[in-house]
This record gives sequence, structure tokens and C-alpha cells, in this order.
Amino acid sequence: MDNTKKFSGKADVYQQARSSYAPEMLAFIAKTWQIGEGSLVADIGSGTGILTRQLLGLGAQVYAVEPNADMRAKAEELLGGDPNFVSVNGTAEQTNLPDHNFHLITAAAAFHWFDAVRFKRECERILMPGAPVLLAWNDARLSAEVNRGRERIFRKYCPNFRGFSGGKDENHAIKRAFFDGALRETRFPNPVTYDRQTFINRALSASYSLIETDARFQDYLTELGALFDQYAVDGKIVIPQDSVAFFRG
Repeated sequence: MDNTKKFSGKADVYQQARSSYAPEMLAFIAKTWQIGEGSLVADIGSGTGILTRQLLGLGAQVYAVEPNADMRAKAEELLGGDPNFVSVNGTAEQTNLPDHNFHLITAAAAFHWFDAVRFKRECERILMPGAPVLLAWNDARLSAEVNRGRERIFRKYCPNFRGFSGGKDENHAIKRAFFDGALRETRFPNPVTYDRQTFINRALSASYSLIETDARFQDYLTELGALFDQYAVDGKIVIPQDSVAFFRG
């Protein structure tokens, strides 16, 4: 399947169940690269605008580049009233943005879908000289038993599951090459709390998730529900995760 189509029909559940990024990560962005009022940011593979909204909160003008029509429409519905929000139909490899205009490029939970070589070339084209690129994910802590339980379920039922954060380990070499070997990584604790339905919806929002027409879908839902019940307290479950930022060191 074309990568740009993998989240078609998932915009509502994605927006409802995916967490924002750690406020400390946004503060880091603002301080490290002086991103704020007057800054131009290109958020590539912006989806429903989760990181876009937080970048707007810094005062930046944000060009949200998203190829999937469903995801882009959801971002426009939620953020279209902000004069600093600009929705763009484009891809990581062809953003349709002007040359040498941006102070920062971000890609949140998206880089693993890109052609890294072509994306790097596009970054060089649209960034101001010397401006940074930041790749971000919300990364589940596998030291937590509940996350190991989620991983077991996904490996059992979802043939396309390659690991959390887009198969972070197998993509590490690609990230390092993207930054010419000068890769830095910074983590910010960002635990998320779910009720039962939102916990299940978080699983359903993944590109690799089974869908209702799959033969084992009901068994999949049953095991997700049982995992929630095992770890929930007063109808809530806490998922340990970090917001992880990668950039040139």
C-alpha cells in the first residue's frame, strides 16, 4: 500500500487517541533554536496536527504538510481558525514549499514513512542556511510491563508490526545517515493516561493495526481489553513513554 494511504479512515481515532508531545520538548525547541513569534516552521507528515498545534503555541507560523486527505482535513477542522496555521497538500519528498524559507523542519511520528534521501534533499531546499531538522516520536518504554504486553499482542495479531516508534531500532542507522553521522537524541518523560476505550483506540490508530474486517479482529480487541483490565486502576491506565527528539549534534 502507498504509505500516504495507510492512515485513510483513521483520522478521528488517531486524533482522539494519540498523545501530544512533552511540553519540555517544545520548550527545548524554543530555547535551542529561538523558535517563536516570527519563526516559520514546516511540520512534515503533520497528520491531524498534534505537533502542529504545539508549535503554533510557541507563536510560530506553521506550514503543515500532509499527503493524506483524511488526516489533513481533520487538522484543518481543528486548527483552521488559527491565522498562523497553513495547510499544505504535499509529501516529505515534494513539500510544495518555497526555497530557503524556513527556520525549522519537524517530522513527528512520520520519518519512518519517508524516502530519507529525497527528504534530506527537500529539507536542504526549503530550509534557511544552517537551520535545523528535528525528528520526534512518542516512544513507549519497553521496561514497563504494560508496554511489553502491548508489544506481545501486536506481534501476535499484526503482521505489519515492526516495533514501537516505527521500528526505531532498525531505523536508527537511517536516522544517523540522515544527519551525516552527527546524531543527537534527547528524551523527555511524557506518560499518557487512557480510559479503556481510548487505550483500545490507540492501538486501532496504528497503521499496522487489524481492522474490523480482519478475521481475528474480535480476538485482538478481547486481548487488548484484558490487558487494560490487568493494569488499570479506577478505570484508568498509565502508559510510560518518552517524547524523543533526534537532531544534528
